[in-house]
Amino acid sequence: MKKTIALAVALAAASTLFARPGPGGFRPGHGGFRPVPVPVGYHHHHHHHNGGAIAAGVVGGAILGGLVASAVATPTTTVVTPAPVVVQSAPVVVQPAPVVVAPQPVYQTQNVWVEGRYVDTVQPNGAVIRTWQPGHYEQRTVQIQ
Repeated sequence: MKKTIALAVALAAASTLFARPGPGGFRPGHGGFRPVPVPVGYHHHHHHHNGGAIAAGVVGGAILGGLVASAVATPTTTVVTPAPVVVQSAPVVVQPAPVVVAPQPVYQTQNVWVEGRYVDTVQPNGAVIRTWQPGHYEQRTVQIQ
C-alpha cells in the first residue's frame, strides 16, 4: 500500500515537470529548475506547441488514477453459507379410530301404568264432549338396553 502511494506521488511530480504553468515556463539552470523572468509588456499567446506534455499529463493521470483506485479498492466480501442442518424426526403414525359396534337394542313387552286424563270427543253435529278416562295399565314394547 505504501509503495503504491509513493509511486503515485512520484508520477504526479514527474507529470508536473512537463506542464507549462504560465508565461515563460520552467527552464533548467545551474541551480535546478527555476522560472524564466517574463519581460515587461509581454503577452503570452496560446501556442499549442507542447502536445507531448499534454499527452504525458493524460497518460500520467490515467496511471495515477488506476493506482489510486486499486489502492483504495474495497476488499472483496466473502459470504460463507453454513451447511443445512438436517433433523430427522420419528415418523408420524396415525391410527384410525376404533370401530365401536353398538349392541342391538333389546326390546321387551311390559305392563305400563297410564295416568287418568280427560279425553275430548267430537260428536257428528260438531259438539265437543269432554269425558274422564281413569288410569289403567297398558302393554307396551319398551327398550331395556
